Amino acid sequence: MLLTILQRSFINQKKAMAVMIVAVAVGTAIAASLLALAFDISSKVSKELRSFGANIIVQPKVTGLAGVSGQKRYLREADIVKVKTIFWRHNIMGVAPQLLVRDDALKATVLGTWYQRTIPVPGEKKGFDTGAAGVMPWWSVDGKWPQAENEILAGVGLAERRGWKTGDRISVLGRPFILSGILNTGGKEDDMLVGELATVQQLTGLPGRVSQVFVSALTTPMDEFAYKDPDSMTKKEYEKWYCTGYVTSIAKQLEEAFLGAAARPIWPVAETEGRVLNRLELLIVLLTAVSLLAASLGISTTMIMSLLKRTEEVALMKGLGADVLQTVTIFLTEALVIGLAGGVVGYVLSLGISSYLGHQVFGTALAQKGILFPVSLGVAEIISALGAYLPIRRALHIRPAVVLKGGQ
Repeated sequence: MLLTILQRSFINQKKAMAVMIVAVAVGTAIAASLLALAFDISSKVSKELRSFGANIIVQPKVTGLAGVSGQKRYLREADIVKVKTIFWRHNIMGVAPQLLVRDDALKATVLGTWYQRTIPVPGEKKGFDTGAAGVMPWWSVDGKWPQAENEILAGVGLAERRGWKTGDRISVLGRPFILSGILNTGGKEDDMLVGELATVQQLTGLPGRVSQVFVSALTTPMDEFAYKDPDSMTKKEYEKWYCTGYVTSIAKQLEEAFLGAAARPIWPVAETEGRVLNRLELLIVLLTAVSLLAASLGISTTMIMSLLKRTEEVALMKGLGADVLQTVTIFLTEALVIGLAGGVVGYVLSLGISSYLGHQVFGTALAQKGILFPVSLGVAEIISALGAYLPIRRALHIRPAVVLKGGQ
């Protein structure tokens, strides 16, 4: 009996049913596309935010008398490859080691680093491309990065004070160099001389040593749990914290990778990234809720209009003995069938919408997770059920005696 009623309802109201399926499909497509964006936004936006620079710094751990006396401590350059062996190794986007030494004659700091370097990755054939060019993308070189052992850069501030320009010959750490370019970073490097790490190590007699390592890592936004002191955590809490991509937990793993190191987040960068991601996720939630509400209202309006044309039919059913449960079942089943059809169509539409969004915003398609299909169907059914609430309530208030007698 129910199938017969549903069949006649769809046949007699083709336009209305088509409108409702379209409303569900549009609402589902928007919601599913936003969910696809939500699933992928953390990694996509985090990659975009890497233009902020490194978010973790690894430095030598100085304790006891060494800290009091100001004795120099260094990290081992050989430990840098270990960053690609930690639990969150795939989240490490770049590393840039630095060796800082003082040239007393010039009264300036000399910085040695990698600009572009491919380092081997344990257990993998393909190397890891890294260096200051990726970790500090705002570095601008007027000229060229040092290619030969006798080439070096001068920071723009230092060059202006000394009257240096590209091509000049200067003495650095007692050795003649040619200025291959002028470096502009907007930071303290503008007052330094900057060259290749190996060259500075050789000049200072510090082979294989670095002062600090800047690390750029994809991270999970910090929440209340992330700020909890690891030393006060239970074993279960520590495992959860350690296996979550917080900037603090990644810093802890980096600290374990370097001998005698202390790693800490660069908080202005890390906190800014977290705020941006949290606000974007909130925006997506609000847009999803609005799209669901709009689609539900569209279905509700169409179903009420349909109900007005079927008032006598509903009154007749109730007059023949249809109770509340049977009346609700008829209308709710119609809504769920509409939701199923609209959900399938909406999911197909969402594939194109999410792909378009990904390419327009991030320059690459969003990841299409298998869970989106059942989620889309679930969203469509929720839209339909919400849209059917007011029509069902109105149908339950129809009085058969009044309607069948021609009353209002």
